[in-house]
Amino acid sequence: NIKIKVRSKEQQGEKMSLRPSTAPPIQDMPPPGGYKKIDFGRYLPDRGPKGWQLWAGAVTIMAFGYYRLGQHNQRLVQQKMQERKVRYALAPLLQAEADREYMERELVALRREAEIMKDVVDENGNKWVPGSSQFYGGQWMPRKIGHFIRH
Repeated sequence: NIKIKVRSKEQQGEKMSLRPSTAPPIQDMPPPGGYKKIDFGRYLPDRGPKGWQLWAGAVTIMAFGYYRLGQHNQRLVQQKMQERKVRYALAPLLQAEADREYMERELVALRREAEIMKDVVDENGNKWVPGSSQFYGGQWMPRKIGHFIRH
């Protein structure tokens, strides 16, 4: 069994709260005749450009920027066109060089094939002809590049 002791307010030595006063509240009021008027123009003078001037400046700057961008793009187009013309002019020379290298590799491959197949005879008794193929008859086709790399 638990017993709880309850003390009175006087025994605790404290008061829970104070009663509100019946006196009217004190409120700060402006002086008679009111406060002096403040001249805002004196403290905030006109300075800086007007709104339309800001807009005109921004539009001018953006127009100039787009003009410069257009000029730059035109220069890039001209430069790319010149590079393209140079490539078109060099294409036949590069192709001729690639063809010459291909022919050199082809001759090396044909000599090697002739050495390997020198004793081979087909079913009709004919000797093997270097460069002939049993798969591609009648139409010339270049060999694959990988074919040259393996040998």
